[in-house]
Amino acid sequence: MSLLSTSITYDKSTSLIMMTVRGRAGVEDVLNAYKAVQKYAESHGSNKVLVDVSELEHRFAAIDIVNVMPKVAHYVSNMQIARVVGFEGYMHDLFLQKVKRFGIHAENFECFKSAKEWLSNA
Repeated sequence: MSLLSTSITYDKSTSLIMMTVRGRAGVEDVLNAYKAVQKYAESHGSNKVLVDVSELEHRFAAIDIVNVMPKVAHYVSNMQIARVVGFEGYMHDLFLQKVKRFGIHAENFECFKSAKEWLSNA
């Protein structure tokens, strides 16, 4: 039984891809989620992604982000990403720091509304 729930939708009125990831995620889960969002964004011609990970628990060590980020960056290289993290945790901060090193335009937010506003104005 999977420990992860992922849903991806498209909001045509704002041209936003919205992905919600809940549960416990390992490294492969993270890679698969961003790979899926890349395909979904391409199929809808959108480069703005709102990712809600506020109910996500990481099942990997912080050091693993160093190896994961080049792969994630490949999937999201032309996207603007707003991540709803609920609260600032070191894994979310580390993820954001590493993704920005690859030139990805991304920010963490505590609430959905702020994240959506930021993306809509980007």
